[in-house]
Amino acid sequence: MKDKNELNNITSQEPDITNPEIVQEVINTMGLGIRRSAKDILVYLIPQLQKQQILKSSDPIIHLRVSGDGRNVGRKIKHVMVTFMILNHENRHHHADYHYTVALYPGTEKYDTLKFMLSLFINELKSFKENGLEVSGILWKFELYFSSDWKFLAICLGLNGPTANYFCPWCCCSKNQIGDLNKNWCIEKSIDQLITNYNEINGHINPPLFSMIPIENIIFDELHALLRITDRLWELMLAEIQENGLFNDLTRSVILGEMQRLKVSFHFWEDEKSHVWKYTSLMGDDKKTVLQFFNLKLLFKPSRAELIRKLWDGFYELYCALRNKNTDPAQLKQQSLEWLSLFLTPSQGNPSRPKIYVRGLYMPNQITPYMHALVYHGLYFFS
Repeated sequence: MKDKNELNNITSQEPDITNPEIVQEVINTMGLGIRRSAKDILVYLIPQLQKQQILKSSDPIIHLRVSGDGRNVGRKIKHVMVTFMILNHENRHHHADYHYTVALYPGTEKYDTLKFMLSLFINELKSFKENGLEVSGILWKFELYFSSDWKFLAICLGLNGPTANYFCPWCCCSKNQIGDLNKNWCIEKSIDQLITNYNEINGHINPPLFSMIPIENIIFDELHALLRITDRLWELMLAEIQENGLFNDLTRSVILGEMQRLKVSFHFWEDEKSHVWKYTSLMGDDKKTVLQFFNLKLLFKPSRAELIRKLWDGFYELYCALRNKNTDPAQLKQQSLEWLSLFLTPSQGNPSRPKIYVRGLYMPNQITPYMHALVYHGLYFFS
C-alpha cells in the first residue's frame, strides 16, 4: 500500500486526466502502473540468445539500450512506457517484439513519477554496470545506452524543456548562441558533473535518473530528429505563405492536390472557436515523402522554390549520411555545417526595392534543439 499511496501523491499533484470516469477506467484496466524486473527478463533471454549466437561467452558483453516515451491511448488517455533492448541483436533494433517493457503507467512524463516507477529498474541497471549479471556460470558485463525523444531524454537528465534558454543535454549552448556558426559545440558535460553539481550547471534542475549511463551513451533518437525537423521545415513553408497573404482556398486546394498526387492523406480545417486553420499531422513515411517529393514550384516563384527545395533535400541527404556507416566523419561535419548555414541564408538588398531584393531563408531563433543536436552532436553519436 505504501507504493500505491506514494504514486497517488506524485500523480495527484498535476492531474493530466480530470474526467473521473476516464481515470477509473484506466485504474480498472492497469491499476496505477506495472513494473517488471529487467534481471528476470535477462535471465530468461540470455540462454536463448546464446543458442542463437547473438551473445557469446567468449565475448561476454551485453550492449543494453534503454528507451522511453509518452503516448496517447485513444483520444484522451495517455500512458508512459519504458523499455530496453539488447543491441547485440543487430537485425532487430526496429522490431517491437525485441523491446522489453519494464514500466508502464497512465499519465504523462514527469520527473518524480518516473523516479518512483523506475526505482527498481534504476537499481538493477546500477547493479548490471557495477557487478554484471551471472547467468549459467557466465558473468555478463554491460555497456549501457539511453535513447529517446527530446522531452523524455531531457526529463531523465534533469534538464529544463526544449524551450528553456539552456536546452542542450550535451553542451552549454544557449538560445542566443544557437545561430552562431563560429561556435564549435562539442560534448562538454559529464554524467559525474550532473550527479554531484547538477544545480550549478545551466539548465539542470534535477539529478539524472540514469546516473550509471555516461553522457556519451545518451543519444537522441534519429527518427524523432527526422520527424521533428521535417515538421519545422513544413511549418516554416506554410508560415511564409501566410505572411505573404496567400493562404487562401486556392492555395489550400493546390496543397491538397499535390498531397493526393503523392498519395498522402492530408486535410485542412478551420477551428470553430479560434478560426485558425489547422492541418493533419503527417505520419513518419508520409513526412519522408513530402520532404523528398513535394513540388514547391506550385506555391512559390521558381527561384524561391529552388532555394527551399535545396534546404529540404540537403536535410534529407544529411539524415541519410548520418545513418550510413560508411560516411566519412570529416565530410559529414562539413555537410552538417553547410546545411545549417543554408538554413540561415540572409536576405540581400532592400525589401522596399522588390526588383533587387532577394529574400533569405530563416532566422537563428527558428533553429530547433533537434537541428542543433543533429549538426553538432550527430557526428559523434552516429559515426
